[in-house]
Amino acid sequence: MKKLTDALKAVNKEINALSRKLDQLSKRADKLMKAAAAKKVKTKAAPKKKAAKKVKAAPAKKAVKKRAAKKAPAPKKETVKKTVKKAAKKPVGKPVVSATPTSKVLTFMKRYKKGISISKLKEKSSLNDKQISNILHRASKEGKIKRVARGVYQLA
Repeated sequence: MKKLTDALKAVNKEINALSRKLDQLSKRADKLMKAAAAKKVKTKAAPKKKAAKKVKAAPAKKAVKKRAAKKAPAPKKETVKKTVKKAAKKPVGKPVVSATPTSKVLTFMKRYKKGISISKLKEKSSLNDKQISNILHRASKEGKIKRVARGVYQLA
């Protein structure tokens, strides 16, 4: 028991010594911060003068650019072209998947009435985990889909 109390007293002395050192260091840091703040105040006045000179030089460059743009106007040609749009042929037997990732995921979910897992969605849509989780979260907030089980979703 005496050994324990002696050890505790020794630890207490070390803690007190460390707290004194910490106080000294914090006082030094405060002095340094005040000195740095005083230096910043003195140096801030000089850059403002330089900045004012830069602002005066900037409008001259803009005026030069505007003059150069006015010198070379592009001639306009009036031609009328008729374009005929042809209907795009859909491949037979293959489902057409929409362009956006959200619509991709929702079209895959239409095929699975009982629900589809995240891993199947990842395989089918070739999207990464983060994209799929964001799409599923957004769609569930909007009420388009519902969660059937853990990692399994179906259309609402």
